[in-house]
This record gives sequence, C-alpha cells and structure tokens, in this order.
Amino acid sequence: MSLDWRTLPSLSALRAFDATARAGDFARAARSLNVTHAAIAQHVRALEKELGVSLAVKDGRSVRLTPTGVSLARSLADGLETISTGIDTIRAQEVRRGIRVTATPFLVDRIITPRLSEFWDKHPGAEISLHPTREYVDVAGEGFDLAIRAIPYNADLTWPGVETSLVANMLVVGIVAPKLLKSAASDPQDLPWLEHEGMATKLAMMRDCGLEVDRLTFVPIGSPNLLLEGVRQGLGATLFSEQFTREDLAAGRLVEVPLPKQLYARYLAVTPKGPKHRLVDPFVTWVQTLF
Repeated sequence: MSLDWRTLPSLSALRAFDATARAGDFARAARSLNVTHAAIAQHVRALEKELGVSLAVKDGRSVRLTPTGVSLARSLADGLETISTGIDTIRAQEVRRGIRVTATPFLVDRIITPRLSEFWDKHPGAEISLHPTREYVDVAGEGFDLAIRAIPYNADLTWPGVETSLVANMLVVGIVAPKLLKSAASDPQDLPWLEHEGMATKLAMMRDCGLEVDRLTFVPIGSPNLLLEGVRQGLGATLFSEQFTREDLAAGRLVEVPLPKQLYARYLAVTPKGPKHRLVDPFVTWVQTLF
C-alpha cells in the first residue's frame, strides 16, 4: 500500500490528539509536549475540522473521546508504537555497531594494528573494522565512518560530500640502500626508483620535490606493501614519511637521498558529512599520537 502524505492531516495535529487521548485532558497533554494548553486544543479542533468529525468533547476539566476519537486514538497508538520500536532498534544497533575505518595498507599493517591495544585500553570492547586499501574510497557511499589518507602538502582540502581534518603534517624524505648511493652529493635523477601499484599521489609528490619524473628510471615491484623491503634490498629508491624510516636510517640500513626541494605531506581524517560514529573522534585523536 502506497502512502500519500498529501492526504494525511498534519503530524503536529495527530501528535496533539495522541497526547490528549493518552493524558485525558488538554492541560496534561500540553505539559507532556512542552507546549501551551491553547496550542493543543487548537490542533485537536483543526484535526476535527479537517476530518469532518468530532473526536473529543469537554467533560468538566477532562476530555472525553467520541467513538470515532477512540478508534483514531487506537490507530495512532499502534502506528506510533511501531515507529518508536523501530527507532529504538536503530539506536540500539548504532550503539553496538563497530567503527569502519579505511586507510593505506602501510598505516593499517605497520602503524595502527600493532598498537591497537592502546586504543582498547581506553575504549574497552570497541569494535573496529580496518579496511586497508590504496584507493581513495567513497567513504559515505561504501559505508565507512572514517578514512585516513596521505595527500601532498599543497593539495586542496575541500572535498565534496565529506569533511576533512588534519591528523599530522609529515616530512617526506627520499630513502635508498647505502650501496646505491655512492656519495652524499649523488644526483637523485641517476638512481633507480621503485614503481608500485596506485602511485599517482607518489608521482605528484616526486614532482613537488623537484624530481624530473619523466627522466627517471623505474623498477616495478607490484604491491606497495613491498616498498620498504625493496628499498632495503637495494632495488631502488622511494619517498617515505621520515618518521617511519628513523630506525632504518639510524641503523644504517637506509640512507637519505638528497632531494632538490624539501617535501611535506599531510595525513587527513576523512568522514562523511552529518552525524559521526561515536568512536570517530576518539579514534582520530588516538591515531594522532602514533605520528
């Protein structure tokens, strides 16, 4: 059965009548809805006029429903209780629902997952679904509560349909195995650079730091998950967040490539517009401590 809203009386009038039927008089109905006695009476009389029937009559200080009023009150009670049950179910499901987060495979596997116990210590029982992907997913369309993404420092932060907030500013450095960098003055244009799937953002950053991308030699490795290991094994150079390479640089497993220009990147928290999952803000705040 299709519903034609144009044939229904105003919801305000139906709500006022339901409150009157439950309370037994206009005054108590008015208090239950936090409106005036006159407003309730006016809505009920307007409803009677629209339907062309008497629904309630004054009986001293009380209100007595007519047989038609009793019938309408029962229908309204059934309908409103069904609505109330449905809303309670949605609210309960939302309270129980875990947060769905998408981020790059490196962030998920190397940064977030190993330290998740820290978040659970502060939010016991919090359910978290992590979806690692290199793609910039449609967070709202695909049902995600949060995406954490790296973008070039000068990129536009105004994205349609979502809200963005800064997680961290990161210094980006070139890294390579010591055996490939003959001297500190080596020209980065002469080095082999690792090429992997989904590296459009990486190429933009390489241009931003002054590299002539069209003149570089690239060594394909396939998955970006192999990036750090490929650099360590001397296959080629890459750009990487300085903070995540400190241990390798300090231990001498990697050395820094001299870049023409200093380069920074931003990590953003991306959320759909509108109400946020209750864990979004706490999770973003916690992720900020990992950088």
